This record gives sequence, C-alpha cells and structure tokens, in this order.
Amino acid sequence: MHKVVLAAPNEVRIVDGTPAQVETGQALVRLRLAGICGSDLSAFRGTSPMVTYPRVIGHELLVDVVECIDRPELVGRRAVVDPMVRCGKCRACRMGRYNCCSSLRVMGVHLDGGMQEVTAVESHRLFPVADSMPDDVAVLAEPLTVAYHAVERSEIRAGETAVVFGAGAIGLLIAQLLVRARGCRALVIDIDSARLQIAQSLGAMPLQGDEQALTEAVAAATDGEMAGVVFEATGIASCTRMTTALVAQAGRIVLVGWNKGPVEVDTVALMRKEADLLGSRNSMNAFPAVLQLLADGVIDANVMITHRFGLTEAGAALELLNTGQENPLKILIEAV
Repeated sequence: MHKVVLAAPNEVRIVDGTPAQVETGQALVRLRLAGICGSDLSAFRGTSPMVTYPRVIGHELLVDVVECIDRPELVGRRAVVDPMVRCGKCRACRMGRYNCCSSLRVMGVHLDGGMQEVTAVESHRLFPVADSMPDDVAVLAEPLTVAYHAVERSEIRAGETAVVFGAGAIGLLIAQLLVRARGCRALVIDIDSARLQIAQSLGAMPLQGDEQALTEAVAAATDGEMAGVVFEATGIASCTRMTTALVAQAGRIVLVGWNKGPVEVDTVALMRKEADLLGSRNSMNAFPAVLQLLADGVIDANVMITHRFGLTEAGAALELLNTGQENPLKILIEAV
C-alpha cells in the first residue's frame, strides 16, 4: 500500500505500508482523488509551524468506502471527508464552532492525511456523494467548504459588492459563490494576469495595481461607497493591510489567508468606518450545503483543475506547485 510521506521539508517519499486497522466508529476507505492546496505546499516548504515530520499529507479527499460497520449504507459508495478532528469539549466545540477547536487536528497537518491508497477515518466525517456527480466535481468539496464558510461569515447580501484579494483556488471559489450563488458583484485582485483572466471568465471583475489605483478602482465601481465586504485570501501582509482602505463604512473584512506572522492594520480606519474584522478558519457543518452547490453546477470544475498526477508522482506535483511553472491552480492526485 503506497503512502505519500513528507519525510522532511522538500523531501517526498512514496512509502509502502500496511493497511490501517479499523476501530469502532471508523470506516476503511480507499482513495480515488486528492487535491493539493496551499497547506500542502507550506508543509512541503517547511514553512508551516503546525506540521511535524514525517507526515502523510492530503486533506482534500474523494474516497470509496470499503468497510463501515456503524454506517453500512456507505459501503460501496463514494464519499468526501471532513479532515478536522476536534476535542468536543473546549469552549469552541461547546458553541458548535469546532472549526476553531482549541485542540483541533487536521489531516495532513497535525495527523497523517489521506494521500495513501487505504486509510481509516471516523465514519461521522464521511459525506456520501451523489452517483450523478463526477469525481472532478466532488473532489472540490473540501476547499469549497473553506470558501463557503468565509462567505457565510461575511453575511453578504444579494446586490452587494465584494472585493476578493487573491485569484488562487480559494479566492476563485469565493468569487464563484458570490456571483453565482449570492447574486453579488465580485472584484478580484491579483498580480497574475492569467489568474485574473480566469476570474473574469467566471463573472468577476479583475483588478490590478497599487493601493491608490485599487482604491480608485473600487470607488469607481461602487459610486464611492467602497466594498461592503473584503475577503483577504492571499495571506500576504500588504494585502491584509490594504483591506481597511477598500472596505465600506459599516462593512466587513474577512481574513481567510494565513499570514506568516502578525500584521499591523489601520485600526483608526476600522474605528472610523465601524468595520467588522473577522477571522475565517476551515469550515463547520458545511459539507451538505457544499455538495448541493456542486450538484447545482455553481462551481466550474473545468476551470479550477489544471493538472493531474498519479499517487507515486506526488513529489513532482508538489514541485510544480512550488515553482509555479505552468501556472497551476488546482492539482489532482489520482489513485485509481
């Protein structure tokens, strides 16, 4: 049984292992597809403070359910996996916000992930996929939950205008939810012109420039009112700081991208505008809604997925994402 193991930063190994033992409350699953994301890249680069090595990566998973004693109706079906393991006891968990559990463990980050041919996961973290849904669509469920949670946190209303910093996978998913599911306008900012062309093809307005140029562009697009919501999905400090200039009076800023360290923002602007500054981490209870959105065709999988590799080629896939050559967006690892 093959596993994709990060033995150390920049060191990917394909390891033969024994199949996982299924315990009470768990299911045995076989990998079909896995997506590679920014968290995997951070683990590969050694820049994530949460990853220890060696580590099996992978948390964007589409699997076949092989064995599941307590949910036998899942056996033989495809499912997506909620990668979060929570304590169920801390304040956040008691409030139902397990996505920010004080002891949160995420597959592929704090504990071994699903980029292995067969693994065991808690059965309650499996969500069955409709037979009619293509694999390429279903595998986008986990990253879409992150975008969905951010949009839910924003409480944006139909007809409002939002700015999205970053035309990466999460930023483009947020933009599609805004335009196609919420009836909003999305102004997407990125330095990559090719990414902005994708954003435009998805119905968003592309923007580039320095802070002054972007402030003027957002003002022109909103009759001077600025953006009701600003989503920061890059984790770049300069973009985080710029959010206060682009948000409207009584608007909201939603931080989705992880900064490398603390970032100083203009608190005077926040106070003057009485803008809400919100963090958005992972997701909670989002998989059923996201699977329905995918079934309804809200997300364009053909645009999102740019590259494919086999399981034993995962090292090459991570290197491609690391270098940025060929402008990768969503890379899939195929196990079947």
